[in-house]
Amino acid sequence: MIELNGIKYECPSQIPMDLADDKWKFLILWNLSTKPLRISELSEKISDISQRTLSRKLKALEEVALVNRIVFPEVPPKVEYSLTIHGERLLEVFDMMSKWGEQYAKDMGAIIN
Repeated sequence: MIELNGIKYECPSQIPMDLADDKWKFLILWNLSTKPLRISELSEKISDISQRTLSRKLKALEEVALVNRIVFPEVPPKVEYSLTIHGERLLEVFDMMSKWGEQYAKDMGAIIN
């Protein structure tokens, strides 16, 4: 058993599922995998997300040390988001999940474009 931040985990695989527990967090992390992005760029890449939700999810990811928020001292202020080392490591898990999902879809007869 692992206890982290007052939460008890029977299985360590529960930890990444709790940290990236919804599609928005997953998509934010996935989009930050290539380079740091500003909130407006993330908003363009994830078109279905509202500004409020995007801000809340970014803050949540920052609080659990998966995303860095970098404020540049200029006028107007420039803010970029990037992955921390923990966020980069979590993407390795996402990559494995993606490969598994693609293989599963093929095995089930899915049409893949």
